[in-house]
Amino acid sequence: MKLRLCVLLVPALLAAGCGPLDETPEPVVDELTGQVLQEATTKYDMHRLLEDSDVTGGTGITPAQVQAFLQQQGSYLAGYTDPAWGKTAATLIVERSRASNISPLYMLARIQGESSLIQSGTSTNLSKATGCGCPDGSGCDAQYVGFGKQVECAAKKMRGYLTDLEAGRATLSGWKVGVTKSTSDPCSVKPVNNATAALYTYTPWVGAYAIQCGRTTVGGSSLMASIYNRFKTAYPWTLTATEGCYSGTVDAVVPEGSCVQSSSDALWRQCSQGVFIGGTTTKPSNCNVSFPYCVSTRLGRGVPVRTCVQASSTLWQQCGAEGVWRDAPGADTTGVGPMGTCYATYALYSGNTAARTKARHVRAVSIPWSR
Repeated sequence: MKLRLCVLLVPALLAAGCGPLDETPEPVVDELTGQVLQEATTKYDMHRLLEDSDVTGGTGITPAQVQAFLQQQGSYLAGYTDPAWGKTAATLIVERSRASNISPLYMLARIQGESSLIQSGTSTNLSKATGCGCPDGSGCDAQYVGFGKQVECAAKKMRGYLTDLEAGRATLSGWKVGVTKSTSDPCSVKPVNNATAALYTYTPWVGAYAIQCGRTTVGGSSLMASIYNRFKTAYPWTLTATEGCYSGTVDAVVPEGSCVQSSSDALWRQCSQGVFIGGTTTKPSNCNVSFPYCVSTRLGRGVPVRTCVQASSTLWQQCGAEGVWRDAPGADTTGVGPMGTCYATYALYSGNTAARTKARHVRAVSIPWSR
């Protein structure tokens, strides 16, 4: 009888809960990035979102591990090669992160939080993967458009923030350990470590994943903590290098004790317990193996390891370990030599005057801690 009454009075009682109702909550969309926010399973202390080692660690993570993780997540990036760099997304994530002494695992979290590309099967937001140079409410700066540029931009900015903080200075927007500052939520935050202050410099919102304060419709910096910890346990990463250090200059993991003359600033740094240390103009005396600049008589100057130079009409060579030139047949067409991808290529061109050289592809940029 009650059931029949309910059916007869559906129009009047539906609003009161009689009959089935769809109780599926509407998805929450990040008002800054447009990404769908997942339900928070863990809340984070807004004053201590991540540890410093979370942002600067991951020295043992390799491009192969990142590639496997991207495939595991069904990411569009698993099959992507950036045409401007000629390198896979996985290689760029590791290489550009480590060049600024930033963890590739942190970078994966940053990409996911800004563009959802790590778990998306489409290329949507590829050109603004890390949100770097893309202020809230406006478009991205043209100089940072492109996947490789986005990763490099994000890594260099975080390194710059951390460098200021490590020197006891505030970041460019005024964040500093132990100093209370208001976020855009707004919330009053007093960072207890450099990582947290740097995160708020990059994204000045607490967001939906903190226990004390934050706007529920914004992922904010607390989202980075949520994604980072989720990704950290989703794959068997090797977070600490046990067999050497990854070098962006050599584009490979070099053995413990190796010395590399950086392609960005020509300073020498040595691999010690999985991390490059130093930064001197002279080569350390205890190098197990070294990767110095090679002297090119044709160019009249030294060039970094992996540089490819055409020595004659039939001979291409590439700068290798210990400053020794190695034959590199086909480097002019493939861009690859015995040391790997050419850092830069210099071809011979004949004319009415003496032979001239022309740089075909130069990747030299000023990057702190690029090895």
